Amino acid sequence: MKYVIFVLFAVICTASHADRYKPLADETIALAEPLPLTGQMSKLSARVATEPNDVDVLKLATLYLHGARQPGYDAWFHQAEYWLSQVSAANHSSTEYQLLRADILQQQHQFDAALASLEQVLAAEPQHLSASLMAARIYLATAQHQAAQKACNRLWQQDLFLFSVCSYEVAGRNGDWQQSYQALLVLYKRQQSLPTTIDLWLRGILAEQAEQSGEQEVARAWLTPILADAPTSLWLKWADLSLALAEHRQVYQQLLSRHQQFGLADSLLVRLAAAEQQLDVDSNVSAELAERIQLRLARGDTEHAADLAHYFLTVAPNPQAALHWAELNYKSAKEPDDIALLRQSERALSGQLGTTP
Repeated sequence: MKYVIFVLFAVICTASHADRYKPLADETIALAEPLPLTGQMSKLSARVATEPNDVDVLKLATLYLHGARQPGYDAWFHQAEYWLSQVSAANHSSTEYQLLRADILQQQHQFDAALASLEQVLAAEPQHLSASLMAARIYLATAQHQAAQKACNRLWQQDLFLFSVCSYEVAGRNGDWQQSYQALLVLYKRQQSLPTTIDLWLRGILAEQAEQSGEQEVARAWLTPILADAPTSLWLKWADLSLALAEHRQVYQQLLSRHQQFGLADSLLVRLAAAEQQLDVDSNVSAELAERIQLRLARGDTEHAADLAHYFLTVAPNPQAALHWAELNYKSAKEPDDIALLRQSERALSGQLGTTP
């Protein structure tokens, strides 16, 4: 489950969220028009154009990166990457630069490079909150659970709540799903109010642990109320849970509305196409997705191999292709969803889909 690794970064660094916008549907095709900006982003862009300075450039990169987490805004990752490249070499060792660089790198599954950037931050500030949390999440993404717990341990003198959440997530990944879920549930109920980003982060962990404990409906219930504010990662988990529970119409209605309004990236469009096929409705979503997949294959795009594995499992069944992409995805990402995708692909190829390996 690829949750937002910098989900607390916005809270800790007090950076503003970008408003919701309508980029074009397919990030792989050149944009015909510039993406609309918030007032703050417009001011920063204008100021940078006339008086370039690293402070404003870093703020602009941060706003693009935060906005890119919302469904339909994936193209903003490229904008964030561009603005980060405009920071002068003199500030490449700054904490903010290294944190943003690490976040962009982990989005591209360049986990070792991301950790190298975080190590620069932690060498100067050994108990830095957001760097420690980001490191823990990257270690979890690569199934390095002992290293993840060490990263969590940096937090206990700084913030006991964050330390506890981080540690319970690691405990769950170590296989202690039910006890971790119950402990995290008690901790969650004790909180009278939480910032939105922390609430999303915590609900994502609770959903994962409920799912891994065999409670798919409970897992889905953690996510349904917060979809309006949820990042793409939680939309993906909600869609997968809903499809598993045969709630195809809800997936179709929710995602089609988002796609028509904003345009969705391939990951969510795969789920929309899967729901569309189950409902046998007349739409062009599957055709649109097929064109995108062919473009990705022609370009040799392997950045998000999981999308292709899902496509060849659920939309255009091809077990051999599904396994190829699931194996490629597993080389870099080893979270529970990545393992499940690999196993499902193996079963599909062996003709034993739906059975226990």
